[in-house]
Amino acid sequence: MVKSILSISLILLSLSCSKDKDDNVIKQGIIENRPKIEINTNTQKNLDFSDIVSLKLDTALHFSVAICENLQEQLNTIKEKGHYKGLSIAVGIPNNGFWRSTIGESGTEIPLTTETKIHALSMGKIFTSVLTLKLIEEGYLNINETINKWFPECPRANEITINHLLSHTSGIQTHEVLYEFVLNDKNNYSEEEMVEMAFQYKIPEVPNSFLSYSNTGYIMLGIIIREVTGKSLKENFNNYLINPLGLKNTVYCDKENLNMDNIRGYNGDEISDCKQWPLTYAEGPFISTPTDIIILYNYILSGQFLTSKSMDLMLSEMNIWKYQPDTYYGKGIYLIKGLNSDNYLGHSGGHASFRTCVFYNIEKKVFVSVFSNTNAFEIEPAMFNITEKIIELIE
Repeated sequence: MVKSILSISLILLSLSCSKDKDDNVIKQGIIENRPKIEINTNTQKNLDFSDIVSLKLDTALHFSVAICENLQEQLNTIKEKGHYKGLSIAVGIPNNGFWRSTIGESGTEIPLTTETKIHALSMGKIFTSVLTLKLIEEGYLNINETINKWFPECPRANEITINHLLSHTSGIQTHEVLYEFVLNDKNNYSEEEMVEMAFQYKIPEVPNSFLSYSNTGYIMLGIIIREVTGKSLKENFNNYLINPLGLKNTVYCDKENLNMDNIRGYNGDEISDCKQWPLTYAEGPFISTPTDIIILYNYILSGQFLTSKSMDLMLSEMNIWKYQPDTYYGKGIYLIKGLNSDNYLGHSGGHASFRTCVFYNIEKKVFVSVFSNTNAFEIEPAMFNITEKIIELIE
């Protein structure tokens, strides 16, 4: 009954926002507005990359058997208390050890393993950001140039810069809250169609006056990357990140890789009807594993990919995003500040029945990535829990 009422309400509201009364016209309107947080110098953090830089991580260097057994026991506890159906996890500390494991159900006849590829979702914004910054290093782009040359039809295009897209401060509407996106086959939209539907909505505030998370902005970065390099996003991610690291379990998310062959999501105890990954372009470019994601992230934080100047730029003017816990968003990366006196740098992702994250504990130099195929619980508590456990075991 509740579901029926909700469906009727959505239809009525979308009709009120549509272009005309014709049922064949795609309904338009905003389902909900993303939170907006005002930007000012009192709500910003600047991180110095020299205080964060990690050593190179060796995934072949394993923790002791005793530590691995303790971590597995803790993973069992996390699954039970968090009501997760399946979990895939990796933990690494440079010059100390590496551990990877899985637990629970895949939702298919194929068991969940550490090589089961799962859509990394929005945590992939880290890698879209660093690729953009790399192209800035190489002279393809300027972080302060405006986007009107690529998107003249975008509201305030002559005011919005690459920097604003990276830091979610452009004011451009995020596509996933729009009726025309939600009520249609999302995987049939091209990048251009997804951004054009967002351009129909005005930007009342001057760019850089508010932080408001926009997936549309990252799809736009992907289009810009493609345009300035003359190569597809897949080619760019392969050439700059995936191939140089020899990653066997990471692929760019395109229409060839959308089917969930080895894993399905859960809604509570029920397997989700969804059988395809979302086509997310540069807002979430990778299908991967926790191990590969940590290898990629360590590659970035060990200073092997970008210069220190570019990393400082990525971590500069980080704007308050959430007040509980204190969370500051930079450029495709965010800082969770002061949990048990430790600070966590990384990104999480979520879609339907999947949750993902990768974080680096700055003080203890611990990398943790966790993927889950259930919508029952957020993923960050599992990450914090396993991080605290490995710190306890090695100290």
